Amino acid sequence: MASIRPNWRSWISILLYLPLIFLILLISIYPLQFFLAEGKVGILEVKSDALLSDWVWKPFFYMHISFGGIALLVGWLQFIQGLRNYSMRLHRMIGKVYLFCVWLSAIGVGYIGFFAEGGFIAFLGFMIGGLIWAYSTIQGYLTIRKGRVIAHQKWMIYSYAMCVGAVTLRIWLPLLMIATDDFTFSYQIVSWMAWAPNLVVGYFIAKKKVVANFQLILN
Repeated sequence: MASIRPNWRSWISILLYLPLIFLILLISIYPLQFFLAEGKVGILEVKSDALLSDWVWKPFFYMHISFGGIALLVGWLQFIQGLRNYSMRLHRMIGKVYLFCVWLSAIGVGYIGFFAEGGFIAFLGFMIGGLIWAYSTIQGYLTIRKGRVIAHQKWMIYSYAMCVGAVTLRIWLPLLMIATDDFTFSYQIVSWMAWAPNLVVGYFIAKKKVVANFQLILN
């Protein structure tokens, strides 16, 4: 285990990202309401009683929200350089938890996406988003297994950018509903808006990361 040497640049970055971290922590525990509340809450309010009693849909729904929440909760820790420097063993352990949770959550969305509000447009948006999330996470795992650290970092930036879609969905949806006054139409748009802008931001972050690592190698 490495000695603890604070990386001030890393901790300053955390302070700058505090509002986002707060939202991440808040949304990561959001699934608890589905277990603790009585009656319909959240998205369940627009679901039919027949679907809610479906013995196949229900487990996939809870699998998606539960493991997705855990992935969201632990994923951001992997980007703290000070934590990696402190213990690579802890970094790998958290990474395995994240990987496992993403796969299960993506499988869950792969099924419940067929029943998304907004029909085929929403289904396609959530399905493509889920596939990109799963694919980028798998690539992140495969690249680090081959010792390709920079490629691993790039893919995991993409993966967590997709994971944060759980946060951006809950930001965009109320704004879209105010603008359109139409839940179904808003849900169709947010099925894409929840992750597409995140992926663009992730691309520029990953590009900056690769350039920084390349310059470090040259120096």
